[in-house]
Amino acid sequence: MTHRAAGSGRGIPRIWLLPAATLVVGLGAAALGILSRSLALDFVAWWPVWLVVVVLAVIARGRRVGRVRVSGLVPLVAFVALVALVVGHLQGWPIMPSAAARLVGPPAEGVSQAVLEAHIDGVIRLSSGSSFLYEVEPIRRGGLVALPEAMEEHRPMGVDPEELEPTSLVIVFLQPRPDPGLYGFAGWDIGLSEAVQWTIGLTGQIDADLSGLSVFSLDAVGEGLIALGPPLMAGPQVFLNGEFRLVVPRGVPVRIEGEARVPGSWERFGGGWRSPTAGVGWDVIVGEGSSVTVVEG
Repeated sequence: MTHRAAGSGRGIPRIWLLPAATLVVGLGAAALGILSRSLALDFVAWWPVWLVVVVLAVIARGRRVGRVRVSGLVPLVAFVALVALVVGHLQGWPIMPSAAARLVGPPAEGVSQAVLEAHIDGVIRLSSGSSFLYEVEPIRRGGLVALPEAMEEHRPMGVDPEELEPTSLVIVFLQPRPDPGLYGFAGWDIGLSEAVQWTIGLTGQIDADLSGLSVFSLDAVGEGLIALGPPLMAGPQVFLNGEFRLVVPRGVPVRIEGEARVPGSWERFGGGWRSPTAGVGWDVIVGEGSSVTVVEG
């Protein structure tokens, strides 16, 4: 009578269940929309890695080093490779085909004012810190938002009196491509240059941090969170239509026109509210039927 080695079933070591389960969970998450379907493209693009795993499995079959079964180490190599694939996909490693989804605008030099319009049925994260005029990356979760493409219009603005160089106004329309195909994501992560004065229009599930930007106006439609910082210019305006949580820094003048839930120290006036700090600051206009909660942070 012969006996199979412990941990084996029909000649296949049970340790292979670990990478197999990882593969099924990863591709299943992409199929169910938890992760982007572009994960499948990244998996196929890594075919040299899977070929190496197969070759190692063939070479190591039945081999031992002392009491260590070499063939039992190959499934661990496959598991580590699969984990690296998922991590690289989510972080947008350059070796991933899905990383080509990044959109980079022109340099910010010579641009004094810019207009950004982005309207999608998905998540929009917006913040400062781009070394270009703007950058857009997909939010690498499952969804039906296609990769962005940009339409730009450049208009001369004269000469900067300080730099004595020509300046321009740039109008940027970000729109999803017609068919996402396998490149469907949860939304876009947008970074903007801090050196430019911005007029911004957004529609979607918004998470916007304006604290590092010079904002002339923001028009937001949808829902989400908007964080304001000290205004970097006189009298910037924020128009809100939808359900938003608005975070404002303490000690910054804010005037709200329309209905909103505000901190207890704020003062009622006419048809709105104002913060205890006097002066010219943010002017927030709340659309009819909107739900806005203001918190100080």
